[in-house]
Amino acid sequence: MAGASVSGAPKSARASATASASGSGRQDAVPRFGAWWTIMRSIGDMSLPVFFSSIHVSNASFVPPPTTPLIVCANHSNTIIDVAVLASHFPHRRPLHFWAKAGFFKNPITRSILTSSGNIKVDRRNKNNQALFQGTFRAMKAGGAIALFPEGGSYTIPYVADLKMGAAWAALEYARYLQLAEGGGMQKTQVEILPTAVVFDDKSKFRSRGLLRFGKPIRLDAYIDEFLSAPSPSDEPARGSAPRVKEDGTVPATPESMTRTNTSTGQASVESYASPAHRAVARLTADLQRAIEALTFNAPDWETFQATRAARELVFELEPDTLAELRAGMDEHVEVSRELMGLLTQQGEASTAARRALFVYACMLHLCDVDNLTLARVLRRSPAGWGSGLWSTVRAMALRLPLYIPVFGPTLVPMYLAPRAVAHHFARREEESLSSVKTLVGFVFTSTLYAALVVKTMQWTRWTPPGLLVGIAAVWWLHDLNRSNIDTAYGLVKQLRLGWRLWRAKPSSASTQRTRKSGRSMFFYGTLVHPRILARVIGSAGAHVRVQNAVLDGATLYHVRGEEYPGLVRTPTGMVKGTLVTGLTDADVQCLDAFEGDEYVRMRVGVLPDPSARVECNETRIANAGAAPLHAVLSSLTSERMEQVRARGEAVEDVEVAGREKLEERVWEFDVFAREHAARWIGEGAQAEHEHEYQVVDAVQANITATQTMTSTPPGETPPAAGKAWIESAASSLSSDVGIQEAIRCVCGQLSDKPSIQFYVDRAFAPRKRPSLSSPALLAALLAARQQARDALQSLVDSIAPDTGALDTLIAAHARALHSHHLQVQPHWPFTPAQYAATRTEPKKSI
Repeated sequence: MAGASVSGAPKSARASATASASGSGRQDAVPRFGAWWTIMRSIGDMSLPVFFSSIHVSNASFVPPPTTPLIVCANHSNTIIDVAVLASHFPHRRPLHFWAKAGFFKNPITRSILTSSGNIKVDRRNKNNQALFQGTFRAMKAGGAIALFPEGGSYTIPYVADLKMGAAWAALEYARYLQLAEGGGMQKTQVEILPTAVVFDDKSKFRSRGLLRFGKPIRLDAYIDEFLSAPSPSDEPARGSAPRVKEDGTVPATPESMTRTNTSTGQASVESYASPAHRAVARLTADLQRAIEALTFNAPDWETFQATRAARELVFELEPDTLAELRAGMDEHVEVSRELMGLLTQQGEASTAARRALFVYACMLHLCDVDNLTLARVLRRSPAGWGSGLWSTVRAMALRLPLYIPVFGPTLVPMYLAPRAVAHHFARREEESLSSVKTLVGFVFTSTLYAALVVKTMQWTRWTPPGLLVGIAAVWWLHDLNRSNIDTAYGLVKQLRLGWRLWRAKPSSASTQRTRKSGRSMFFYGTLVHPRILARVIGSAGAHVRVQNAVLDGATLYHVRGEEYPGLVRTPTGMVKGTLVTGLTDADVQCLDAFEGDEYVRMRVGVLPDPSARVECNETRIANAGAAPLHAVLSSLTSERMEQVRARGEAVEDVEVAGREKLEERVWEFDVFAREHAARWIGEGAQAEHEHEYQVVDAVQANITATQTMTSTPPGETPPAAGKAWIESAASSLSSDVGIQEAIRCVCGQLSDKPSIQFYVDRAFAPRKRPSLSSPALLAALLAARQQARDALQSLVDSIAPDTGALDTLIAAHARALHSHHLQVQPHWPFTPAQYAATRTEPKKSI
């Protein structure tokens, strides 16, 4: 199917021609629906539920009555699947006349099918598209509905492409056509344009979900007067000929601007047209563009698109107490995605850090060929280690095998495996074609199988009529069992595959520990406890690090002689309060080492996090300084509280220790430093008095930036742009293995500009060698990326005010998801009880 783009036009904007010059055969011919329309729609009815787990219809009340002349304009991201969804799920089962490319009509078989299905030919090469307009106008005059895709083709991009003007020309020229043909008034020209969106949560993924969504119809009242204000060229004599007499029933040829200046680019392009008719068409196209964009989720780039999808999958993941999938309803899929994208693209380091961490996690999922839901289920099944998760999945599968073997035994290859192989062979680089090929090939193979089963049953019953009925009933029952069990079976197969890989790899305890920490971890007890000083040293507000108050047992702080900062000494009975900072990158540690200088060394010790202390990012600590002064960040660690914390277990972290000979016999207190001396270190209102302390740090940061932008690349490849240098740091923070780091950089660089399908993931490694999917280092990096994404998303949510509209939308959608599973509606990650209480609304069916 094609969109509204048609090619060719005479030089005049609306030159007329006689309707008898059309290719329809009869002047009053109307594209009719024959048996093939019923067959094609039935194929969609049977095929779509196999590939998609559900297709939801939203805002059906906006669709005009079946007798209203209508132009349905939809986005086009999934080739023939979009056509099938519209034909199969349009309200009232109303037949739709689609515009189809003329090339499809060359073959006699396809021409017969398309003509019998009510399709109208679009000849992009012929400048005079009288057949197109005649068929369109006759169908609408008979009360029909025209369905077209004004993007002009099917695209895999993260937003709606600029619309072509064919839909607007068709609607407005239809109004003129009625006046010319019938001499009617404005009451005769009523036709509505229905903005429509076909949305998928992952259009090429098996058992994903679809949404058919309608907007408010656009009437022509605001455009028709301007469109008709220009004199018609048919009323003027042609150059070099006698005056032409206006004929009733004339059909205008395709306007030149309909193809050559054929995109909507906003108000500037509208005003650039000299003709009133062109301006009216451009305005209508621009309004239609905005209407379709309002129904769809549009991201500015692939990085934001993938990050938003990963955030949505993490927020709506599993039920709190079971392994059942917890998903937002498709009727609010677009709104939830928009709110998450708004959070990830707002100003601030927390948003940037979360967007990048989520994008890297999405890339890691594709690199490891796994999805987030499967990974979450395997992690939930493995509380006692990877082996426990694998064997629990094996037990779950074994219990179902007596049912699965007879159900999926005959259908596994023709319905699932063969269509996938064919699609990945012929359409592997076109995401918009993958699901179409899988669905159509699966229908052909499955129909053949079912027909063979029916024939075999009739042979067993000696070709009796009851044998035919038994065969049909058995096939229907087998098909229904496939549909009702495929989600559980497919989920268990994916869990078995991932569980086996994790069991074979057996990620080491060190890797698992690093995954939980999400980077380097250090304990700060001196000037670096101050969040502004820490931000100055690491060169950012610290949205990517997590800070929690903690206690170091068996040590005491003393003043360094002649300085404002402390040194630490081991003492049997002492206790030091400070902050445990996790998520530090290697670049952060380099800056910290430069700031500390040779007076300090790092050593591994045990620190005791305060379980009652809030875990938050450094940026949030800075932002909260108005409500809680910075000198009070450790005020909760009183002597009594420190004694309570001492009784808890310890974790191994890094801590700097100073030499004893440089210390005074005077205990150092952070509260005193923050009140009396910190201003000279952070330069509030003026340049910091101790700015010279940061000079070495600035040199280190400049060197790190230069090194990241000069990353070496294989011969013949372009080095990454300076704006993508953060990918280098992300890869280093996920794994110490050089090969895994290179793989992460390759995939992230590729998927930042390309769709997230296996073809482009594989292409990122040509001619490199792709790491094994069971590599312990690769799986450890995947787990680390997941934890970093969760931590960054949690930090972002923590930094948002409770009364933010985005939180209100997300928490309301989460409450409805829990309510739909008949579960208790309660706070759930990443929302805190305070945020949940402030924004929670009663579950509703839609936003």
